[in-house]
Amino acid sequence: MIFKRFFKPKWQHKDANVRQAAINELNVATPVHKTILHELAFNDGSEAVRRVALTKLNDFSLWWQASKHDNSERLQLLSEQRLIEMLLHNQVDTKLKQTFITQCNRSSILEQLAVAETDPTIKFNLLQRLNKLELYTQALQDEILSLEHKQHLLSFINDEKTLERLYKRLDGELQQVIAEKLQQLEQQKQLPITLRKQLTLFLSKYNALRDRYSVAELPSQIEQYQQEWQTLAKDLDCLGAEAEVFSDKYQKIQQQLQQWLAPRLAELAEKQAAIAAADAKAALLASLTQRLTSLEQQLQAALLTTDLSAAQLLEQQLIEIATELQTAQAPAVLTTKVSKLQQQLENLPALVEQLTQLTQIVADWAALPLAADTAAVMALEPKLQQWQQQWRTISKKMAIAVPESLAEAKSQLQQQWQQLIKQANMETDKTLRQCRSKMAQFKRLYQAGKFNVLFGLSKGIEQDFGQLSNQQQAMVSKELEYVREKIAELGDWQEYIATPRKQALLAEMQQLPEQIADSDIHQRAEQVKQARATWNSLGKAAAELEPELNAAFDLACERAFAACRVYFANLDQQRAEHLRQRQAIIQQAEQIDLTAIELKPLEQLLNNLRQAWQQAGAVDKVQYQALYQQYQAAIKPIRQQITSLQQQVAEQKQLLIEQVKNALTLDQPQVTATILKESQQKWKTLGSAARKQDQALWQEFRQLCDGFFNSRAEQYQQQQLAEQADKEAMQQQLEQYTAQLQAAETTVAVEEVISLLNQTDNPHALKGLIQKAQFKLQQIRQQQQQAEFNAMFDLLSSAELEATDLPAPYRDSFNKQQEQQFSREELTLALEILADKPSPEALKNQRQQVQLVLMSEKHNQGHSLEVHDLLHRWLQFGQVKDNEQALLARVKAIFI
Repeated sequence: MIFKRFFKPKWQHKDANVRQAAINELNVATPVHKTILHELAFNDGSEAVRRVALTKLNDFSLWWQASKHDNSERLQLLSEQRLIEMLLHNQVDTKLKQTFITQCNRSSILEQLAVAETDPTIKFNLLQRLNKLELYTQALQDEILSLEHKQHLLSFINDEKTLERLYKRLDGELQQVIAEKLQQLEQQKQLPITLRKQLTLFLSKYNALRDRYSVAELPSQIEQYQQEWQTLAKDLDCLGAEAEVFSDKYQKIQQQLQQWLAPRLAELAEKQAAIAAADAKAALLASLTQRLTSLEQQLQAALLTTDLSAAQLLEQQLIEIATELQTAQAPAVLTTKVSKLQQQLENLPALVEQLTQLTQIVADWAALPLAADTAAVMALEPKLQQWQQQWRTISKKMAIAVPESLAEAKSQLQQQWQQLIKQANMETDKTLRQCRSKMAQFKRLYQAGKFNVLFGLSKGIEQDFGQLSNQQQAMVSKELEYVREKIAELGDWQEYIATPRKQALLAEMQQLPEQIADSDIHQRAEQVKQARATWNSLGKAAAELEPELNAAFDLACERAFAACRVYFANLDQQRAEHLRQRQAIIQQAEQIDLTAIELKPLEQLLNNLRQAWQQAGAVDKVQYQALYQQYQAAIKPIRQQITSLQQQVAEQKQLLIEQVKNALTLDQPQVTATILKESQQKWKTLGSAARKQDQALWQEFRQLCDGFFNSRAEQYQQQQLAEQADKEAMQQQLEQYTAQLQAAETTVAVEEVISLLNQTDNPHALKGLIQKAQFKLQQIRQQQQQAEFNAMFDLLSSAELEATDLPAPYRDSFNKQQEQQFSREELTLALEILADKPSPEALKNQRQQVQLVLMSEKHNQGHSLEVHDLLHRWLQFGQVKDNEQALLARVKAIFI
């Protein structure tokens, strides 16, 4: 035994430092050593030895067990830290980790694990168990969880502001889910307001049904409104007490409508029966009318074919129709028609003869060939007029209307010949007008003294006169005689008039100066041109003077035009230079690479080309036309490219407009505003479409954006005013409640104030006042409790104390005599330990023993005792004896 004591292993040494050093010599891989380490980790009396042994083993299960059962709080805390480290660094088996998570009740550990966990299933289960919004928000932005898990987490988030933040940070399907949820939340928020408006409108329309619809339409309308009510009634629960009010209004309107409708439906049924009878009679009359019309058509067909036997067979049918019309009390129009047909049947032979004559007129007219020229048409016109007159005479004598087929044939022939006659009249009228115009011109020229041209004009008048009809020739015969008379006179006077005038014009041209200013060049050219025209119009002079005058006139014109010729030669050189400039512009336009230039620079380039073309000088008119076509052909691809680019811009802007329109339908104003602002920024980068189209698109886009932002600004202003009013009302309420709180002196009064504060529409705004009220309530209760303690401890010192004399919370505990663990003296020590009060020095060892018992009880039960619990146990010993007065004084010092 002595040797055994000397050779005891170091891990069993009574010195803790030796045991701690011995742990370093043990090997975890050796089963025996591992058993020793287990023994030291959980049964050694030294906290340091247990900590080193646990560190040596470094096993998750052992750290877990130590965190729950070790009697050292520091070691428990260390164990928890190691647990967290191993969990966060994935040093624990999945199955063991899941077991730990299931049994762990420390939310702080679970939260850290939920943040760091990489297994999606475990992470998702942890998040569901913790049920914390901030963890959901963080997890949704991680890549660990699957889309299904994230969608499931989103179903737990109902805070609108959180969802809006997530909408900005997430994308894809999650963003769409958030948008739908925001829309649902907005709809739920607006549902009572919307439903209230819908119900009010529905009841108003339902109540006005009798004014808007006829009695016949009301039953179907009532059924539709009943179905609409069933749809609206599904959401009535969101209105609370108002739901019953709306239901009562609906039932009342329903009852009133049925009472009003019942007698009118009966009256309507009677009217409908009368209408049905009238319709039946009308149908009968319509049938008889149709038969009568058919009979009339058959009669006309028989007459048209001159078939008297077929016409006579219709007489019996006519008698039957007349009898039925009399029975049905037909209107006088039908009976008159029957009488007329009967009369026609009586006059059948005469009608047949008249129809034969009309048929012969149409046949003769149709056999007449169409005239090929105006003269032939005019010759046949009297015969056509004769046939038309015969047709009108016979038609008036007939007792019936001309058959439709015969009248149509005559109408077609008449239209054909009327068109020919109209064209012939137009041609002859045109020739007549032309002839008269030439005669009037002849008179004007004669009076003006321009006799030379009158000879040619007279020939044209003679030709037109020959194309006129005899009637038209008679109309202008006097004017023609005037023309012929004047032409005969002019033939004798031509030489006499032309010689002096030509000599005067020659003298005028010879007097013109040779040198003139550039500004007068065009005037001189026009003057020479006009002089030559006048010379030619004067006709011939005397035969012996004509050659000399012509030569002298040509020389004078050349001398007068010499300066113009030089001037125009310089102009030709300038036009050649201008021609080269315009050709260079065309070449520049043709060499442009359209694929390498964007819209705005391309538009500027086209404007420069147009400006250069406009500023280039004049060229020959014929050359300009050709150059202009080349220029247009050169810039056409540029215009087309610009048009194409502008169209692309217009399409992009139209897409932006559609995007804005779609955004305006969203129920989240913040999302809509973001989309609109982004669209406005993008609009600035797109460039311009065609002017009119771009202006129209801009007006539409601006109207949409301005409408939204103006409405939003107005709503914001209204919201600000409403918030200001609410703030003022809340301030008044706050002042009122503050005054009530200051006046409250009892717990009942303070609790009443707290209740009123919690019942307000916005208790969060009154949070500070609620905290003050709760603090005041706590102070009053503490004062009351202090007063109760003072009274109770004063009573405890009395020998005649009864349980009923004590405060209510302590009456049931007094003198129960059920305490078995501690004596009254030990309970006094326990109270001093928990209250951190000193005990008498003589009781130091006893205090340590009590403290150990309290720690053991805390470890076993998982919670600490409270001083009030121990006071209840202290009172179970009943009245305080004389030798216990010192204990009473020590307990009283703890609570007072």
